[in-house]
Amino acid sequence: MTLSAWRPARLSRAQQEERRLAAQPLLNDPDWSTRDLARHFGVAEVTIRAWRARIRHGGEEALRASRATGRPEFLTPDQQKEIQDILES
Repeated sequence: MTLSAWRPARLSRAQQEERRLAAQPLLNDPDWSTRDLARHFGVAEVTIRAWRARIRHGGEEALRASRATGRPEFLTPDQQKEIQDILES
């Protein structure tokens, strides 16, 4: 029986960035096909193509994680202040 490497179901943003940066030297290596890279890094082939496009347009820096903006505020600053004033009174 052979065991493959254990991979978590989800990777953190830092782990995803680490994986992209680890793939960077191989993405332009002609000895590695898109399919082989996808299998090696545990991603879909379309992901490898996207990584290659990011490198073409922005270099290695484009593979780094960008800051997640998150959900936009539900209340305007004026509404937040009004609620704060009510709670403090």
